[in-house]
Amino acid sequence: MAITYAGSVSISVVLDEITSRGISRGVVPKPFIEKLKFATGTTDGKIDLGHYVSETAIAASTTTSYDLAGVLTDPEGTVKTFAETCLIAIRNNRTTALATLQIGPHATNGHGVLASARGYWNAALGAGGGNVVHPNLGWLILYAPDGVPVTGASTDILATITSAVVGSTNAYDLLIFGRSA
Repeated sequence: MAITYAGSVSISVVLDEITSRGISRGVVPKPFIEKLKFATGTTDGKIDLGHYVSETAIAASTTTSYDLAGVLTDPEGTVKTFAETCLIAIRNNRTTALATLQIGPHATNGHGVLASARGYWNAALGAGGGNVVHPNLGWLILYAPDGVPVTGASTDILATITSAVVGSTNAYDLLIFGRSA
């Protein structure tokens, strides 16, 4: 039986401004609410591939590469080949102060470098690209509903790099939504 994928993300951020002047007394909410729902499919806003990994006991200063074009497998052993990614979410599970985690395009064949107005990063890791995820600060979520292209042997490697903070207790959760076509 083949595995199918669907997904959703809910984000709710509300800033309450509490005023006490004139007629504007009370709480005025400033909401940022988003519900992203990904039905099964291969068109914009849909996904037919997903990948989840929970990494534990990763040594300091370690680069872990995720080849999105034909290396990752599902629980049944079927190879996944992403044509596009729509969402990348990562959470740094290490609690040690300053033990950051970097995520971004690998320096060789990096995925998601901005090209033709599509991408997540401006450059590969090590060249000023990627994002840093600090300990205990929740999730970093990157979203591109129209998809960011994956090209085998060219733009297909997503990388994480653990900080140099001593210890082999680096841990994180990584979730990727995408399409095969």
